[in-house]
Amino acid sequence: MVKEKNNLQSFLAGLRQLLGVGIYLLLIGILLEILTMVLHAYGSLPISIPLAWQFICTGICVILCFSGIIWFNRTIDLADIYLAGGENKLITRGPFNYVRHPLYATLILTLPPLFIIWWQDLLFILPWILIFLIAKYLVKIEEDGLVSMFGEAYQRYQEFVPGLIPYKGAGGEKFRRNVEKSGQPC
Repeated sequence: MVKEKNNLQSFLAGLRQLLGVGIYLLLIGILLEILTMVLHAYGSLPISIPLAWQFICTGICVILCFSGIIWFNRTIDLADIYLAGGENKLITRGPFNYVRHPLYATLILTLPPLFIIWWQDLLFILPWILIFLIAKYLVKIEEDGLVSMFGEAYQRYQEFVPGLIPYKGAGGEKFRRNVEKSGQPC
């Protein structure tokens, strides 16, 4: 029994290390979706999606969600290497190359569509909007701290890389090229 408990604890510790804080944000998103299920009893905006498309879209969303969380966490591990050495360095590679807040972006782009797909109801856009608004609020708080920490470098990074929705391509590369041309440290 003790050995089984140790195996479970090892598994959970490994899972926590792999997913980082992403699992907690994922749980908050799921909680918002559950609250919407309660609202679903009072109103509905039904749509029709063929079963085959439900499975295809679900597979894509699940793979993107967990890949994004793992990619984010692996990049943060690299950031820890910088921070452990006492160096405070702005990370603009990995997922931060495309979006300033990749964990929020991953959840916004993958979790709500799953519920829309399986409940076949546009009512589930409500949690999507709530998750987006909560993320925008949290991003504002985080970015105030990042601007005070990194100053002008972070403000320039904000010009090249979007906060939540990765619509500018690899803006981090453009930012790094711009920094190299200007000769200013980032």
